[in-house]
Amino acid sequence: MELGDFVKKSMNCLLNQTYQNIEFICVNDGSTDTTLHDLEYFAKQDSRIRIYTKENQKYAQYSKAYGQEKASGDFIFLFDHDDLIDLDTIEKCYKTFLSYPELDIVTPMVITKFTNGHIKNIHNIYASDSLEFKFKQYPGSKIIEDTVGKYDNHIRGLHRKEIFKSHSFSFTEPLLNADEIVERLIFEKARFIGSCDAVYTHYIHPDSSAKLLSPKKIDITRTDFLLRKIFLQKGIYEPRKTIFEFTAYKNLVNAIKIFHLFSKKMMSEEKLLQKKRLQDSYSSLDRKTIISQFRGIAKIYNSFLLSNFSLMSFFYKYKN
Repeated sequence: MELGDFVKKSMNCLLNQTYQNIEFICVNDGSTDTTLHDLEYFAKQDSRIRIYTKENQKYAQYSKAYGQEKASGDFIFLFDHDDLIDLDTIEKCYKTFLSYPELDIVTPMVITKFTNGHIKNIHNIYASDSLEFKFKQYPGSKIIEDTVGKYDNHIRGLHRKEIFKSHSFSFTEPLLNADEIVERLIFEKARFIGSCDAVYTHYIHPDSSAKLLSPKKIDITRTDFLLRKIFLQKGIYEPRKTIFEFTAYKNLVNAIKIFHLFSKKMMSEEKLLQKKRLQDSYSSLDRKTIISQFRGIAKIYNSFLLSNFSLMSFFYKYKN
């Protein structure tokens, strides 16, 4: 399926929103398929559409940052090209702001689905057993606390402009998942984040760039390295330290495997950079906390691997 096929579906659900006073910022990130042609077709039908084409910089953070800068409305909704929202989503989000003026972000219920239609999970900010709606709101400070190590919440919302623009998605360095750092910082800026009974459907595509194996996956260890510093600085690391460190350990193991899989194709400069990232990730691990989460043979096994970076790297080089 071409990217353009997703664009057609998503644009139809956006352009037919019951709330009409919307400016649509469409960032064409150097596409080589029919995406730009499809966007131009829609723009001829609807004057609310603004198309911006930029050079592809290989990382989604830059296209998000580009759109973030161009958006001028009082409220901003970030939308992925391969997702869908109910036709009354923007209207319901906006009305929730009017009813609860203390909110800075309003999120619909989020259904995460596989492309075959099977539901993975449902979130009303936090995990929910059904789509039965009940209004909920939480301070932004709690939301970021509950992303330490892993996201316990799922938010795809309408933001007040000043909140959405409080941190740039361009970040300080290119990373596969730099947006996960930025959105956490944005969540923290919100006084309160609330929910509405609209639905945002997020799809998991097995062939998406985020799922495909590539050296970019090593970026995740760098993200963990940076997030640990951020969480420590904000004083929210300790309560979820065990979750964070165990996740960082798993991410490091996966990154080492990917490094060895692609190392022969890397230029010497990139190889050195990626190896340093892996070493920095290993050095920053709280190995005592990680080992404490294992029992029996698994504890001995992981204690051995964690005793030395070169040993760990050598082990997974040949275990692959």
